[in-house]
Amino acid sequence: MKNKTVLLTLILLGLGLRLFRLDSRPLGFTWDEAALGYNAYSLIKTGRDEYGKILPVILKSFGDYKPGVYAYLAVPSIATLGLNEFATRLPSAILGTLLIVIVYLLTQNMFAALLLAINPWSLYFSRGAWEANIAVTFTTLAALLFIRRRYLLSALFFGLTFLTYQGAKMFTPLLITSLFLIYRPAVKLLFKPLLLLLLLLLPIVLGLSSQSGRLKVFSVFSYTRRPDTIREILRQDNSNIFLFSLFHLELIDQGRGVLQRYLNHLSPYFLFFAGDWQNLRHSVPYYGYFHISEIVTILIGLVVLLRTNNQLTKLLAAWLLLAPLPSALSRDLVSGVRSLPLFVPLVIISGMGLARFFRHRFHFYSYTLLLLFFLIYYLDLFYIHSPNFTAVDMVYPYKPVLAIVKQHLGEYQKVIFSDKLGQPYIFTLFYLHIDPKQYQLQSRLTPNLQGDVGHVDAFDKFTFRPLFLPDDRLVKSAILIGDQYELPESDLQTIPNLTPLGEVKYPNGAPALRLVGLK
Repeated sequence: MKNKTVLLTLILLGLGLRLFRLDSRPLGFTWDEAALGYNAYSLIKTGRDEYGKILPVILKSFGDYKPGVYAYLAVPSIATLGLNEFATRLPSAILGTLLIVIVYLLTQNMFAALLLAINPWSLYFSRGAWEANIAVTFTTLAALLFIRRRYLLSALFFGLTFLTYQGAKMFTPLLITSLFLIYRPAVKLLFKPLLLLLLLLLPIVLGLSSQSGRLKVFSVFSYTRRPDTIREILRQDNSNIFLFSLFHLELIDQGRGVLQRYLNHLSPYFLFFAGDWQNLRHSVPYYGYFHISEIVTILIGLVVLLRTNNQLTKLLAAWLLLAPLPSALSRDLVSGVRSLPLFVPLVIISGMGLARFFRHRFHFYSYTLLLLFFLIYYLDLFYIHSPNFTAVDMVYPYKPVLAIVKQHLGEYQKVIFSDKLGQPYIFTLFYLHIDPKQYQLQSRLTPNLQGDVGHVDAFDKFTFRPLFLPDDRLVKSAILIGDQYELPESDLQTIPNLTPLGEVKYPNGAPALRLVGLK
């Protein structure tokens, strides 16, 4: 009974930390979140995605093909609460909380459950519509079910990871292989689970040639050195092909980069001090993915791990070593989202270390106070200060801008919206609640040359393109939306028949977007 009470307390703590101001922290809303929310809305209204495909398993979005599970998970919350940020993010918050229970059942370690409830990595990605966060919960649940020999259910959730997040296409097979090698289940028990897994993989296999999208763009193997770089290396080696083959092959250069990126994800700088320093959308500035006090508990936990020889510790070791691979094989130096599975074994290892502290009451209470200090410090950074740093990357201006557009939409025949900030069409659909039936009749995605995210040029009275005021001043009955360079103050004062409609600034006071009306 005592354990149940403690676990319930941790669940409520974790849920509260994941739900409080869920609609506004992180401040802003990414285009991927908006796409997932609007596609869920479209499924509710029409049974089709934004491009009119009936109940798709894979969603076409920005020239990429997104696994569709998250959109379906968002259907109940959006149907109940409406199309908004809170409802779109709610599935991630709930499943991020559920992971606390799963980790406890996996380890029987209440300290691991506690540390997961307050873990910055888990907290951050549970507070956004991140498909990777859902995949981590499914993966951990599938591993738990496998260990408990519930192979059919395990196969179901492992299969769902493939339909949830792109990175699972690499990590899930590696983890399944590890489970087979460590737990050695009887082959005769695996026929139905493997068949179910293959059936779940069928939509991915059938669309493999055309639905690779962002996987190609982010793969390190899609980027080779420039011909002039290779020519320069050969010149320095006096055109010695043997030396070039021995030291400078493309595979050697890529391998060095992969190793660098792999070790980046295990570095103290990434884990405890900076988080994802390349992408402000992925972490809180000036804070790592674990509390600094956990340096001690993780180190102690690693010692415990190395001294313990059982199946669970072997699985944790394999999980720890495999988790950075999807990110290491991508083009970015670090990625908090692609390496997200890494926090599960590290939280458990930290919990193993904290359990050793519990043996000494003074040490335990001292550590608890220190951990509480860092938690409050993190929450202060997240709720108070982070909007000043992350609002640009989280494309904050779209919501207040479209609120102004909504007020004046009936007064003008056109809206010309700058696409400088990226994908304004999906925010227009999301915040103006554009009827999916009407949009599906005219939806058209123009892919770009890179094969990644495409763009929508126009629909209804909306056009999305760069603004050029000398020409656009001749447009009649239109709302123009652009930044301070596209709509400079000096030019606005000289244009007749122009009405300023509003200006949106970032939380730090920097100008974001301006709205003017031309009649």
